[in-house]
Amino acid sequence: MSSRPGLGQNQAGGATPRQPAQAIDSATLTRRRVLDTKAILDALRQRWWMAAALILLGITAGALPSPQSKAQAITTWSAAHTLLLSSTSSTQTIYSDPVAFNQLELFAVTGEVPKRAAAALNFNGEPAALAAQVAVKTDQQTGAIRISTNQSSAAYAVKVADAFADQLTSYLAERQDSLKAQRLQVTVGKVDSLSKRLADIETQLGKKPGDSVLTAQLAALTREYSVVYEQNQQLLEEDGQLQLTTLERAQAIAVTSSGGLAAPSSRVSRGILGGIVGAIAGMGVTLLLARSDRRIRTRDQIEVIFESQDQVAVPYTSESHHGIVVTPDRHDTLSDSYRALRSVVSFVEAGKAASEGRVPVILVVSPSSGDAKTSVTSNLAAAFAETGVPSAVVNTDFRRPSLSKLILGRKPEPFAFTAEELATVSPALLFRPTTVEGMVLFDLAGSPGSPGELARMTAARIPDLNQSSVPVSVIVVDTSPVGATAEVLELVPLADVIVILVRVDHTELEPARNTYHTIKRLAHAQILSVVVGEKPGRKYYYEYAERQKSGKGRWRGHKV
Repeated sequence: MSSRPGLGQNQAGGATPRQPAQAIDSATLTRRRVLDTKAILDALRQRWWMAAALILLGITAGALPSPQSKAQAITTWSAAHTLLLSSTSSTQTIYSDPVAFNQLELFAVTGEVPKRAAAALNFNGEPAALAAQVAVKTDQQTGAIRISTNQSSAAYAVKVADAFADQLTSYLAERQDSLKAQRLQVTVGKVDSLSKRLADIETQLGKKPGDSVLTAQLAALTREYSVVYEQNQQLLEEDGQLQLTTLERAQAIAVTSSGGLAAPSSRVSRGILGGIVGAIAGMGVTLLLARSDRRIRTRDQIEVIFESQDQVAVPYTSESHHGIVVTPDRHDTLSDSYRALRSVVSFVEAGKAASEGRVPVILVVSPSSGDAKTSVTSNLAAAFAETGVPSAVVNTDFRRPSLSKLILGRKPEPFAFTAEELATVSPALLFRPTTVEGMVLFDLAGSPGSPGELARMTAARIPDLNQSSVPVSVIVVDTSPVGATAEVLELVPLADVIVILVRVDHTELEPARNTYHTIKRLAHAQILSVVVGEKPGRKYYYEYAERQKSGKGRWRGHKV
């Protein structure tokens, strides 16, 4: 084992172990809030086409209607009855019942007047509902009272205005007559009472002439009688009522209003307005979809889930699931991303397994199926073999085995061993050769046993895969999805490095979060997150081209 190259060991010497991740602090929480804002901008950027489509739809919908189209007009009818207030009294009182001029507004729309008006109009609802349709305005300088209403019918508008004005006039007159009669009744009663008392005093004086007390009482009663009698005569002779006279009866006037906001007459203006409405609607729909989206869309979301920024990116192209792309003659974005992953894994593992006299185990897991886990596993093993580190790529996903088909181009033929023999036979007899020099395949797919039994059998054989004539310096294990099976959890204690794959636009947020926290609780190994599916950036490598006929050389860029 010590003669074979190990992870983290190269010509430059061993690598320094990665420092453990720091606990979440206030800075991390602040960064998460910043990422929430950035997620909104990312959502708008990713779904710009939806906002653009709604803007175009708004412009089209705004510009297509004819410029002559107008909002439908609504016609109502207004009618007003004008009363004039006058009084024969300088105090403007209703016989000891002072009424302020502006209180007439209250008399017109509450109490007895609305009841009488509703009866006169044969109104079926509550009088208060009819009074709510009436407006009363007073002008204290001129003494004018204007009772108005708006109705859908001209004739009904006139009837309502006139009914309230007439009922207010008659009610005010009846109220004052009633108050006058009550006042007269009081004064007449006082006159009669005083007359009887005067007659009684005079009778007593006739019996006791010159009595000073009786004489004083007689004088006082005489003065009181004179005052009350004068008041009574004034009430009888004077008419100090507030009088309402009609200055102008109601006449209906048509009032035309728009049924809504009228559209601009210009097609350009309406198109711009429609575009603005479409932009607002597009942003709203985009943000709503972003909030309800359960899939991972950006690296920032992955950073929040894994509480770390140390990620490796692997683009997901049309070739990502077409076999081994790490070959000596190929250097492009896809193949070099696997080489970068190999370097990071080596740095993270730091030769710890070799120092303990064993082979490092790299466990490749993912939250769900379709995350390119098998492609990453096979190409990571090929990247190790490329540097002279013999690798064994192991399949433990027996429910949907695809590792052999991806590497060999076909399903593996079953071994001619029983289940008991598979558990004890030399690993050299179970290795399948591959086209990649220095890489062998260990896959029990097709052998007798259930998927769970084959997974457990494979897990039991992993520690002794290097104990054969076939050199193995690193083991890369392809697993079943963490969210689908439990067999993968039995492999966690064997791992030195656990690579968790998250595929952008495919992996869902909740399964990714559950996978990370489950692995984190169970594993003592280093955890590395890998982002799969990001679009390759615009990177170029350059080679000096042959001189052209002009004799000048030039740099030629190749997009990868």
